[in-house]
Amino acid sequence: MEKVRVLSVDPSLRNTGLGIVEFNTEMDMRDPSSFKVSHCQVLVNPQKYKGTDAILNMLDMISDEAKKPCYQKVENVLVESPPIMFNKEWSSSVVSSIAHISGGAVALFGIEKSFLFRPNEWNKARKKDVTHHNTAQFLGNPEAWHYEKMIKSEKYLEHILDAVSMALWWIRENYEEY
Repeated sequence: MEKVRVLSVDPSLRNTGLGIVEFNTEMDMRDPSSFKVSHCQVLVNPQKYKGTDAILNMLDMISDEAKKPCYQKVENVLVESPPIMFNKEWSSSVVSSIAHISGGAVALFGIEKSFLFRPNEWNKARKKDVTHHNTAQFLGNPEAWHYEKMIKSEKYLEHILDAVSMALWWIRENYEEY
């Protein structure tokens, strides 16, 4: 039985979501039981960190996680990159902090197995609630997924759903023949 393990990272200055989606390539991709979601968590950056210190602290937290065997045993790492560098709705400091964290995550988890995607590349401009609903409908209630660290607040769930949704998209794009 061949299983593909994909780690997906939804980076942010304050809340970075992580999740692994495993796909059994010997099963039908349309069968939800061919997938398993595990090692989900949100790395929460304390408010006491500001600016560069916040970026470096988030990268320190990612570095600690990247050393864990569960994250080292993945075949691929997907990292979301900032949507656009020049968007009137996003301040340049927010976009640049996400860019720093995205690039750092790629380096820390392994550049040789990492891929960067902008949100519109994998989500096709769908609303987040639609994407999250579709992911949960297919993979099951997120409460039943395996968590590396339990989330302390429901507001953090969106970061895990973003990460897991991106992994599900990538697996479907790359393993359609199964």
